Amino acid sequence: RSRQDPAATVGFELEPQDGDPGTMRLLAWTTTPWTLPSNLALCSGEEIEYVVVKRPDDAEKNYWVLASAALGRYAKELDGHEVVATMTGKDLKGRAYRPLFPYFEGHENAFRVLSDPFVSTEDGTGVVHMAPGFGEDDQRVCEANGVGLVVPVDDHGQYTKEISDFVGVNVFDANKPILERLK
Repeated sequence: RSRQDPAATVGFELEPQDGDPGTMRLLAWTTTPWTLPSNLALCSGEEIEYVVVKRPDDAEKNYWVLASAALGRYAKELDGHEVVATMTGKDLKGRAYRPLFPYFEGHENAFRVLSDPFVSTEDGTGVVHMAPGFGEDDQRVCEANGVGLVVPVDDHGQYTKEISDFVGVNVFDANKPILERLK
């Protein structure tokens, strides 16, 4: 049946790399927050232009990365932003990031930025969060990059023991507590 789930934009902290101006977070938009505990990768578009932005009131040296074509959609959140660098998805490819949740830490080839032509800038941030057990493109791209499948949901739509904080919770009922935890 049709249902409406909340959409969310989530910042994934990139592992530091020489040349980074500070703490960089790659912004990804999802319409399925319940899949975030199963996140294993992020995906950019190789030819898409991305910007690194800083808010003028941020003394912590936090930088946000998203497609330049998506800046208008985030004007309110990034009010007064300054673009400090540009790059392509090809530049992001291979960058490692810190998992949002600890459930699959150590999963082979996981928690890095992949690239694929299916990524667009029509909505969201131009970055796709990948949970290969819950999306056709997610599975295809992750398998092609050696990221194995995880499906921590049972036949009743409830999290299994791998998602220890939400075991037995219906995935749709978990949207709100997952987003609250990420805040």
